[in-house]
Amino acid sequence: MEVLQVPLHRIRIDNFSSLLSSSHRAMANEDGSHDLSLLLSSEERDFLIRNNGDQVKVSNLVGKIVGFYFSGSWCGPCRNFTPLLVEVYEQLSSKGDFEVVFISSDTDDASFKSYFSKMPWLAIPFSDTETRERLEEMFEVRGIPNLVIFDTNGKVSCDDAVSTVMEHGVDGYPFNLDRLNFLKEQEENAKKNQTISSILVSRSRDYVISNDGKKIPLLDLEGKMVGLYFSIHAHRMCSEFTPKLVELYKRLKEKGEKFEVVLISLDHEENDFKESFETMPWLALPFKDKSCEKLARYFELETIPTLVVIGQDGKTLNPNVAELIEDHGIEAYPFTQEKLDELAKIEKAKLESQTLESVLVDGENDFVIDKSGSRVPVSGLVGKNILLYFSAQWCPPCRAFLPKLIKAYHTIKAKGSAFEVIFISSDSDQSTFDEFYSEMPWLALPFGDGRKQILNRKFKIEGIPATVAIGPSGRTITKEARMHLTAYGADAFPFTEEHLKQLEEEIEKKAKGWPEKVKHELHSEHELIRTKRSSYNCDGCGESGYSWSFYCKECDFDLHPKCALKVDIVLKLQSIVRRFLSFLKENAYQLCQKIAQWCPPCRAFLPKLIEAYRTIKAKGSAFEVIFISSDSDQSTFDEFYSEMPWLALPFGDGRKQILNRKFKIEGIPAAVAIGPSGRTITKEARMHLTAYGADAFPFTEEHLKQLEEELEKKAKGWPEKVKHELHSEHELIRTKRSSYIYDGCGESGYGWSFYCKQCDFDLHPKYA
Repeated sequence: MEVLQVPLHRIRIDNFSSLLSSSHRAMANEDGSHDLSLLLSSEERDFLIRNNGDQVKVSNLVGKIVGFYFSGSWCGPCRNFTPLLVEVYEQLSSKGDFEVVFISSDTDDASFKSYFSKMPWLAIPFSDTETRERLEEMFEVRGIPNLVIFDTNGKVSCDDAVSTVMEHGVDGYPFNLDRLNFLKEQEENAKKNQTISSILVSRSRDYVISNDGKKIPLLDLEGKMVGLYFSIHAHRMCSEFTPKLVELYKRLKEKGEKFEVVLISLDHEENDFKESFETMPWLALPFKDKSCEKLARYFELETIPTLVVIGQDGKTLNPNVAELIEDHGIEAYPFTQEKLDELAKIEKAKLESQTLESVLVDGENDFVIDKSGSRVPVSGLVGKNILLYFSAQWCPPCRAFLPKLIKAYHTIKAKGSAFEVIFISSDSDQSTFDEFYSEMPWLALPFGDGRKQILNRKFKIEGIPATVAIGPSGRTITKEARMHLTAYGADAFPFTEEHLKQLEEEIEKKAKGWPEKVKHELHSEHELIRTKRSSYNCDGCGESGYSWSFYCKECDFDLHPKCALKVDIVLKLQSIVRRFLSFLKENAYQLCQKIAQWCPPCRAFLPKLIEAYRTIKAKGSAFEVIFISSDSDQSTFDEFYSEMPWLALPFGDGRKQILNRKFKIEGIPAAVAIGPSGRTITKEARMHLTAYGADAFPFTEEHLKQLEEELEKKAKGWPEKVKHELHSEHELIRTKRSSYIYDGCGESGYGWSFYCKQCDFDLHPKYA
């Protein structure tokens, strides 16, 4: 399963009071109220405007509930949110006590007018830049869209009303703490008294639809078990899961079971919805129905595909049975706790009776291959310790881990241990598999072997590299062998719980002899504290670490105990390099002025990033960029940032150094992608954006692999050799390259090139 890339907005009501910023409290009256006439007027103006040019006195807002809407036409999330706010506004306008004032972030009058023409409310004139900027500063607007609500007395009742409107719509009115607490309590009660109708009925709809366009009354679902299927058409895992759900659905229907499925589509394009729904024999909520995102929030959706099962009594029976269906098919029905307990017992029995042959043999596929390509019967490996190594050449962490695994392998084998490794590839073609496997001294599953998918499901492989240790009996010892090999090297063998516990006890004893604090030249700013850490990257040697570290929490700086406690010539050299880099940072502007303008690669990459940013935002994706500057003065920062349409850390902000250390930034430009969960997706986003442009979004391993596979297919259609006028000396050979500069266009390249090795000359396929 994968972290969901759909924007799900939720407000934390329990921390509501902390949301009110100190800045606008300071500008308020003693009782916390504001004089809206003073806030919205200027010396030259005491009116607001409508999009037809009419002027409305600011004094007309006194006694009303007023929303300050900070927004801009260039902002994708703003363009997505504005129609929702228009709908809420039009439903409330008949009350006569609610008004919205648009405060534009646009940079030109034409964009302002075009965007404002879609709004039925008031605005500060675009020409009054001073008032607009003053309000942005006063209310500490750090991102848009932003909606600040004032009550009838001019007090701020909510300064995160975007989330409130998205989550509750007109029901959130009057958008104050009492109302939000009431809605929260109402939602909790609704969950207690939940029925299928209370979940799916909306104000304007009491039906679902079939794929032939018929409206099916929701009353027809009462008394049935219903699966709510959250899906996205283009998502590979949904595409793979849907046929399995179709098979289960048809078999249950044939047996006469009272079971129904309702598609909750999270697609943004109607064609995607239609293409997906026409393959499904069940029902659906209409495309873009407001309940779709509401239900995603209600069930706190985290992954897709998700199949929420509602029991015949209307209560949630299971929050997601997609994985159960993947593993057990129809045997998982009816998804009750009793059935889950039964399946758990079966799984436990399977694990206890597991043999190497039950893991690796599938029909006639009862072998692995050695380095010569010869078949090695699985039966010949029985009784050995086996390590299943899930990996791929295109994966940087896999390539980084491989030398450590090879070293451990040779050490373990040299001791005469009955031990073997089997490579299970996620590469996209035979040649890449062959190239990567040529570096390995062990066995492998043949490329494209169907057992790979079976093993992925069996061991729940969600990322690579992954290593699963199987003991001599054929039972699984651990699925975390990679972590143990990184922590202990060959000493981790044979990976049993008892052995690892013994290693842990030994290191605990050893740790007691280490000092509690150390001063180290690699981090002279603060003392490093002896700290128990789960996992980290050592800032001394750059390798992964587990268990103990000498750590600076303030700077997120780690040193392995071996790096912190011994003088090492390599570390000394690294320290010298660090000090030199520090000198360069302090003097970079003066140095670079003499030889070139600061960071030409940054300037070259910027237009590509801007183009990708606008393309991604235009699709309505929840995406933002934050500029973290290495410029040497405010004016240079201002000049460079003026070209960018996104956010930034303020110039000179101390967080820049912390982020540099955290993400090991050694050169610029660099682009780190962080997903909706807050976890780092990749530190190589620049490379992927250069290779694929906006198509690289959302930068996940799975998505990039899919792009790589598409490129591989495309490359097979290119000629093996070309003659080109830019390099008439030799033919250019179609070559898989990691990274280089194209000699045709001067841009960076990744993946494929037409290459002359003799002259080190590259041409991008589109130019060659």
